[in-house]
Amino acid sequence: MIEKKEEVLESKPIENKQLEIEIKPNDFFETSSEVKFTSMALHEFPIKYRNFSKDLEPLKANLLGMIDVDFGFIKLEGVLVKILDFLDFKLIEFRKKDFRIAIDEKDSLFEYEIHKDVKNKRLEEIFNFFAKFFKATTIKFKIANDKYEYYFHNNIEYYKFITLGQFLNQYTNLISDLKLYKYKNLTSARNTFFELDLLDKSNSEEEANIWINAEIKSDIDVNIGDSLIIKRSHKINFNEFPYDVEEIITLVHPLTEEEVKDNIIKLTRKSVKIKLRRVHK
Repeated sequence: MIEKKEEVLESKPIENKQLEIEIKPNDFFETSSEVKFTSMALHEFPIKYRNFSKDLEPLKANLLGMIDVDFGFIKLEGVLVKILDFLDFKLIEFRKKDFRIAIDEKDSLFEYEIHKDVKNKRLEEIFNFFAKFFKATTIKFKIANDKYEYYFHNNIEYYKFITLGQFLNQYTNLISDLKLYKYKNLTSARNTFFELDLLDKSNSEEEANIWINAEIKSDIDVNIGDSLIIKRSHKINFNEFPYDVEEIITLVHPLTEEEVKDNIIKLTRKSVKIKLRRVHK
């Protein structure tokens, strides 16, 4: 009796490779630098934010007067003070010519706005004011024989305005680097904060450690264990001067089983190294 030998097919091991992928319009991709600005609702000037519905409008505004207000860390003269009546709450608003802020001490609601066309020196003062205001402030003022006192703080907003103060210095350095002194005031820039951040950081050839979130459809086969270089291009028109900035992003660790399936790459807070390259068109 002749025994039949079964043929055993040996599967070849998949060789890991280094891939280079360009981000396409339909891909989702964001860096931690990007998230920093979006999470703080920082897009561009004018800076305008409230922590309640944008659809709500005050039913009426009651003017208390133009008075001096003690904010604890500074006393401002000639502040226009109003009570804004909404349906379910009230805000007390403090307004100067280049900014306003309104608060509800009881429910920690607030809104504020910093106007355009503010020179850098004054903008630095405003950022410092808001940072100290949100760190913790006791507001006192008097109208006729009536005394008013409010306490307010918000740690997230405090951090936001510390960040904005640092960004103003960053922008000043960018203007010096590009020699575009005509556009020295940050509030005159028509770009987003993220675009300005890219332009500034693209002056350095050093790699930085950041993280990314992404969902990318690859046109080439991607396997577990592959290394990845991701490129993303930005066309930035900075005050009528066109620049191309390219992000070159290298994954610190190869792709894992959870991160790749059917040539779709899904990354959550994935550690990467990033290098930026700037080209003036």
